[in-house]
Amino acid sequence: MAAALPSGYRLSASIKEAHEHPIYCVSFSPADHKNEVGGSNKSALKYFSTCAGQFVHIYEVDMGVSDGVNKQEKRIMVRQVFCDVDDEEEFYTCAFGSRGITEGKSNAPNNKSKAIYFGGNQCKRSKGTKRQRKNDEDNSRIHDLSQRQGPPLLCVAGKRGIIKVIDTVLQSLVMTLLGHGDSVNDLKCCPTNESLLLSASKDHSIRLWNLQHGHMIAIFAGHDGHRGEVLSLSWHYSGTKFASSAFDNTIKLWNVSDKLTTEGPIQAAIRKSFEMEHDDKFKTVIEQTPYFATDSIHDLPGCVDCVQFVGDLILSKSVQNVVVLWQPVVTNEDFQTFNTIYPNYINEDRKNNDRIKSKVIFLRDFNVSNCDNWFIRFGSSSPYNEILAMGNQNGEVKVWKLMGSEDDNDEEYFDVNEGLLCKLKTGGSTVRMVAIAGTECIVAVCDDSSIWMFEALEE
Repeated sequence: MAAALPSGYRLSASIKEAHEHPIYCVSFSPADHKNEVGGSNKSALKYFSTCAGQFVHIYEVDMGVSDGVNKQEKRIMVRQVFCDVDDEEEFYTCAFGSRGITEGKSNAPNNKSKAIYFGGNQCKRSKGTKRQRKNDEDNSRIHDLSQRQGPPLLCVAGKRGIIKVIDTVLQSLVMTLLGHGDSVNDLKCCPTNESLLLSASKDHSIRLWNLQHGHMIAIFAGHDGHRGEVLSLSWHYSGTKFASSAFDNTIKLWNVSDKLTTEGPIQAAIRKSFEMEHDDKFKTVIEQTPYFATDSIHDLPGCVDCVQFVGDLILSKSVQNVVVLWQPVVTNEDFQTFNTIYPNYINEDRKNNDRIKSKVIFLRDFNVSNCDNWFIRFGSSSPYNEILAMGNQNGEVKVWKLMGSEDDNDEEYFDVNEGLLCKLKTGGSTVRMVAIAGTECIVAVCDDSSIWMFEALEE
């Protein structure tokens, strides 16, 4: 059950990374950890990663403890820093998924080395134990990760189009996933199977990977696929489908598990990818046709650079200073609702003959000023999607209540100014992405290499 929403947020901490590159992505680890220091009053720990230039940082957030009267302030510290030895690499996206080894009581990323260098077939460290160095002797091979139950692995990718998988306990590159023909813009792990990873690329394709054995399970591209650089991905909470958006101004919905009674080709490929070892020859499935596609949400010229499922609804953003909440019309019940709302609608686009569904129901807009630059991405709280947060080019972050309650007046709720919880200030640089841990804290990353953490205000 969702917790009560905070009344607002306040600045808790800020930090600036030393590399002077724009930070394009921030991602929270889904794992829960406890601070092993502090007696019986152990506070919760959260971990998040950022990527910028050839650098990847992992941060630890001590969420603090409350005795009912006094609440400890949240603290942030750098836990690990990774640097790719390729000076031309520039990371655009990072995501936690699958599992590494188990080490120590905390089951969390350790910080025995100050800096970790990796890239290609080599991995060098400024410091490290003999055992750690031995683990790096052969990073070109794919490791079998099927028996590991440790902290989530960290996946990163960017300009080079190579997905690199890092074990944060071994502090080592354990896998590289090759297949994309151009840069990778987004990575998302499946919410129901953390070993399944989606990647979106400038080569117009989306690929599905098995992180245990390194197999490329499926490619989503072709005749009915995107006609431009794929920028954003979002899994449905069920793990059976996902959304993609691209430079062609379209949003497409794809099935992963499309059969209820019989096993479809992608489902069969997923099953086989877990049964076959990494050395076995694997046959990748090609899916060319989404079950839904639309270019009517955002005006041209533009590109849809961020998309996210919110239950069965969808949030999407282009470069017109607005985030749109809408519903794809895909079921018979959806069509009945659509016909009630739009009784005089005439479908002028018959080129697909409804082979690919395309009708939508617009629900509400969230207006964001000074946000007409592309690759600025919003965040929504998981798993209940209670709030939405979005930054802009002036270093401001707006936070909205995303869903109405039974007490909300319909006319007021759907007014664009309603539901705004607060406006937050960073240092003035463009806020590239916002990530939210439940509703407890919001992290914003910026073009000037700065990170800003805001914590929830209690009623």
